[in-house]
Amino acid sequence: MTLSRRQLLQGVGAGVGTGLLGTTASRSASASSTASDTRRVFVHPRDGLLGNLLDVVEAVGGTTVLEYDNFDFVVAAVPENRLDDLLSATGVAAVEEDDETGIPDDWNPSLLDVLLPPDRSDCSTHPDQRASWGHERIGVTDVEPDGTGVDIGILDTGIQTDHCSLEVAGGRNFTAAGPPGDYEDRHGHGTHVAGIAAAVDNELGVVGAAPNANCYAVKVLDDEGRGRYSELVAGIDWCISNDVEIISMSLGGETESDTLAEAIETAHGEGHLLLSAAGNEGNPGDGSCDAATMTYPATHENVVAVAATDEDDSLASYSSVGAAVDLLAPGTDIVSSVADNEYAEASGTSMACPFVTGVAALVWERSEADGPGPNEAVRQTLAETAEPVLETCDAHGLVDARAALGKDGAVDDEPASATDQDGERAGNRLTAALEWLADAITSFLEWLRGVVR
Repeated sequence: MTLSRRQLLQGVGAGVGTGLLGTTASRSASASSTASDTRRVFVHPRDGLLGNLLDVVEAVGGTTVLEYDNFDFVVAAVPENRLDDLLSATGVAAVEEDDETGIPDDWNPSLLDVLLPPDRSDCSTHPDQRASWGHERIGVTDVEPDGTGVDIGILDTGIQTDHCSLEVAGGRNFTAAGPPGDYEDRHGHGTHVAGIAAAVDNELGVVGAAPNANCYAVKVLDDEGRGRYSELVAGIDWCISNDVEIISMSLGGETESDTLAEAIETAHGEGHLLLSAAGNEGNPGDGSCDAATMTYPATHENVVAVAATDEDDSLASYSSVGAAVDLLAPGTDIVSSVADNEYAEASGTSMACPFVTGVAALVWERSEADGPGPNEAVRQTLAETAEPVLETCDAHGLVDARAALGKDGAVDDEPASATDQDGERAGNRLTAALEWLADAITSFLEWLRGVVR
């Protein structure tokens, strides 16, 4: 990818003396630098060898902030006036800005009084379970698979671990908001996303698309919904190390990143399926996906990018679009769990992404894979069985759980042709219409008998 000078500080180590950094003058200048002059950057070693890279960072007055299990680069906080020294150091191949990521600032869930339990801490007082219109629209309420045995990593603001509608299998916190073992959600976004994907089927509150999947809270955004690419990379790194098959990212940044791209490509190569919200930067309003308003990492080719639809199957006005969009999913007025053991309605491509995540878990379950591996087969199945709903955006269909799972619920190595899919959908619509008509006639006859009596 081609990045601007601000985003990518590219340097090939030409060698400085015996590998020591800078001059006496520059080292003296670094001593007077303040915390406000510090830049947080990815540092890549030459030839992929870390070697004495940590010593190099220290020699320029920097501090190593993060190291990774699966990637040969580090994150460092370096005085801004020593970046040139770092770039020219022996063994350093490249330095890249650690840019910001997060959720939209205007994400504003509406608490639902009808679902507000009298005693939030007492699960027995929680309302009866209901599926959102989105779950019904994509057919997850009509299929048998429930995600059993499939791991989903929700890379977000954490998840409320004692929410009555959720079960959290584990997780890790990579933000400064608490220790590594504290992946509680104090924002609400991550809990809402988790509920859409995997709220348990326990007759309380809400239910997810894959209610029996193992849901992991990978906290890469802080309690304000903000984070950095380095923390997102750390979350992907953790999922790789722990064989979490599906990596769901309802977040985005304004800039591309070669380092994040490397992490994505590594995870994809290891057989993990990565999904991301397309972004809430809007579209021309004509139903077209031709504009380019998507955020990163949704634009990466190894990420399943999800745009959002309204209840009438139209493209949501807030949804980002672009050539990299892979699938559509419901995103407007979606009811799910939120922090403080409550339930709320919210909109955004952040809500659309976990619908596809959940369906992916259902398809993955039927692949009978033990751990990462069938990511491409699952992705192909989701794409080729999607329901066309936008004539002006016909390359991107609405995720369809029933079609994706097939009649026997198995992953279809050779998905049905578009003609066969259209015929099956038409048959389903006809059956539904006949059932509705029969119910209407029955109701009318019962009413008529009551009048005659």
